[in-house]
Amino acid sequence: MAEQKKEQQEIMNLCEASQYIRVSEKTLGEMARQNRIPCNKVGREWRFLKSALEDWLTGIQNTENSNNRVNVQFQNRKSGQLTLFEEAGFRDTAFTQNRKEPVHRWAPWIAGFSSSFVSGVFESLLEEKQKNITVLDPFAGVGTTLIEGIKFGYNVSGFEINPYAYLACRVKLNCSDYDPDELKRRTDLFAKYLKAKKQGNKLPVSSIPEGFQSRTAFFSPLVERQVLFTLDFITEQKQEWVKDIFKLALGAVMVSFSNYSYEPSLGRRTSSGKSEILDADVVDIISGKLMQFAQDIVYFKTAINSFKKTPQMHLFNQSYLEMNGEIKPRSIDILITSPPYLNNYHYLRNTRPQLYWLGLGLGKEDFKKLEASSFGKYWQTVRSGPTIELEFEFKELRRIIEQLREINPEKGPYGGYGWANYAATYFNDCAKFLKKTRKIMKRGAPVVVVIGNNILQGIEIKTEQFFAQIGQELGFDINAIHKVRTKRTGSSIVNSSVRKGSKTRSVELYECALDLRLP
Repeated sequence: MAEQKKEQQEIMNLCEASQYIRVSEKTLGEMARQNRIPCNKVGREWRFLKSALEDWLTGIQNTENSNNRVNVQFQNRKSGQLTLFEEAGFRDTAFTQNRKEPVHRWAPWIAGFSSSFVSGVFESLLEEKQKNITVLDPFAGVGTTLIEGIKFGYNVSGFEINPYAYLACRVKLNCSDYDPDELKRRTDLFAKYLKAKKQGNKLPVSSIPEGFQSRTAFFSPLVERQVLFTLDFITEQKQEWVKDIFKLALGAVMVSFSNYSYEPSLGRRTSSGKSEILDADVVDIISGKLMQFAQDIVYFKTAINSFKKTPQMHLFNQSYLEMNGEIKPRSIDILITSPPYLNNYHYLRNTRPQLYWLGLGLGKEDFKKLEASSFGKYWQTVRSGPTIELEFEFKELRRIIEQLREINPEKGPYGGYGWANYAATYFNDCAKFLKKTRKIMKRGAPVVVVIGNNILQGIEIKTEQFFAQIGQELGFDINAIHKVRTKRTGSSIVNSSVRKGSKTRSVELYECALDLRLP
């Protein structure tokens, strides 16, 4: 008993620890959030080990998790003054952390960020006593911000233009309405159905989606037959939620048994040194995913039922830049998002298999419309045609775009001219995003935008700095800059120093979380 009592005394809460090291609770809480002191989070409460605090006070500290604080300068072009900010604080954004998290793990998304990053933002910037919080994600993806918001009991709203990502996000948000026992029963029926079809001689009713093309057969003949029978089974289901959840399960795993892979963008397995997949146990792979869904639905129902008031959820399958009255003015308490980066990563093309094979109603013309409505567009959509200029005055950014335009002029739209058009379009959309956001945010409410630097034609563009300064010009204050990742892969493009060594100076690709506020 005495030993147990001693162990209990070793563990301190925030109040006890602040008294022990003689700082205020507010200061200690901030140090904990920024990972500057040894501690752990239990629910919403911080816990401190006395022996670890003693080591920390004497200078014997675990530096593995400590953040290096770096100063960054931003020029306010109205006042001409330099404002100093410190990088530190928020958690790592890597989406890979979601692979083990209930509901978050349902659909991989290369452009997403971690649920722990989102929860860290909530805990750092929102007070527990705040009520009726409304969270917005203008680029919802597969729903990380929105799902995490619901787990905190907040109301959530989101926009997502990609039909596959929208399907994944919608299924997740609505999963508390689904019956896990019915899903298990349907999964058993599916397994029996597909095994019987594989052994028989009948041909599938479904066919390869019209308009879908790939350099090599997307599925081998044996795998394709199983996928088509899976689509037959989905079509036969009467309940829409069952159809949707089976579509998501197929979409989440289909690339794993195809002749393609994500490394980092969609390409043939043979191009990355892997052999083609001649056959796979499709029923077992999809059934395993569905059973994971059923397990997580129970978890999510429990979370929703713990709140006195069920959180409200709104999801729009459209571009945030085309928003027109869907969100009321001054109604958003916190915005957390990550817009597409200036790296020409073609999100639509990388989800082409899901968009076509799941029957999400896309043809070539639909693709063109989505490309034209996407944030920042794509290099392929704006490289040709007339010169695209910045729609606002920004001398330094304009200089870089002109410098970019002069590279390899003999290549026309495939040289610097096309990339300059792309960069100008991208930053024009950044300004449109901030103008839309300015109208709907409450005064002082955090606008947290995760964004990284990029390289075009060998020129480094510090996107986060330009984004922040555009925000300043539109009336936002820069509350903080948090460097959340110091290494990023798969984002360099066309003649970059990272991939092709066109410059002698090594350029580090990183990610920052900007915290902007309306005064």
